[in-house]
Amino acid sequence: MVDAAFKLGLLLSVAGAAVKIAGSLVYGSKALLVDGATCVAGIAAGLAALYWLRASKAPPDADHPFGHGRLAFGGVSFTLVAYGVAAGFGLAYLARPEPYSVGLGAAVLGVLGLILYSGAVAAFRRSPIVGGAMAAFTASEVFESIVSTLAAVGGFGFGYLVDYLGAWAIEAYLLYELVLHARSMVHQLSDMASAEAVGHVRRELEARGFRVASVRVRTLVPGRYHGDAIVLPPRGMDPLAADMLADEAVYALRRSGVDLTVHVDFSGQLAEDEERGPRNRGGRDR
Repeated sequence: MVDAAFKLGLLLSVAGAAVKIAGSLVYGSKALLVDGATCVAGIAAGLAALYWLRASKAPPDADHPFGHGRLAFGGVSFTLVAYGVAAGFGLAYLARPEPYSVGLGAAVLGVLGLILYSGAVAAFRRSPIVGGAMAAFTASEVFESIVSTLAAVGGFGFGYLVDYLGAWAIEAYLLYELVLHARSMVHQLSDMASAEAVGHVRRELEARGFRVASVRVRTLVPGRYHGDAIVLPPRGMDPLAADMLADEAVYALRRSGVDLTVHVDFSGQLAEDEERGPRNRGGRDR
C-alpha cells in the first residue's frame, strides 16, 4: 500500500517537473527545459527503483534459491536508460546554439520548481516504503533546480549565454551521474569479495576451534553474501562433534547474511589441494 507521504512526494515531483518545462516553453529558458527533462528521468528512475526493490524482497523459491536480491539491479539498469535518454535529449537540444531571450517568468517558475522539489524530498524522507531511495533521486534535482533558477535569472538579466551555460552545467552533471550509476552497477555485479565478510567468516570458524584453510565469499547484494570455506578440525576431534560445530557456524553466519558451505577436511587433503591450485573436493560439506 502506498502511504500518503509517498503520494505527496510524487505529486510535488511531477508538479516541479511540469513547472520547469512550462517555464522553458513559455519564457524561453533552455536551462529549465534540460532540468525538466532530467526531473522526468529522475521520477521514472525512482519509481523503477522502488518497483525492483520491492520485487527483490520476495522470499527464495525453486528458481531463486538464494533469494531475489539481485532483482534490485533492475532499478539501476532502468536508471541508466532513463538518464541516458534525458542526456541524449539535452545534447541534441543544446547542440546548435542560437540567440534567444529569457523572460522574467522563467526565473519565477524556476524558484517555484525549487520549492516544489524541496518539499518532495522532505515528503519522501517521511515515507517508510521508499527508505530514502526516492529522496536520493529528488535531492539531486534540488541541486539542478538551484542551477537552472540562477541560470534563468542570469539569462533574463545578463543575456541568454548565462542561461545557455547553465543548461550545459546541468547536462554535464547528468552525464556525471550516468558514469557514477554505471560504475556502481558494474562494481556490485562483479562478485567482488568483501574483506569484512571474509574476516567475519574466519572469526566465526576459528572461534569454534577450526583452522581455516581457505575462504571464498562473493557479494550477492550489499549485506548478503555467498561462499564456501575449507576448515581443518583440531587433532583428535570427534567427526560428529566437528560436524555439529560446523553446522553451528553455518547457522550463525546465515543470521548475519552469509550463506556459507563449510567443508570439514578430516584428512587434510582438501587443504593440500587448495595450496596446489584447483580443488578436487572430498571431505564432508556442512
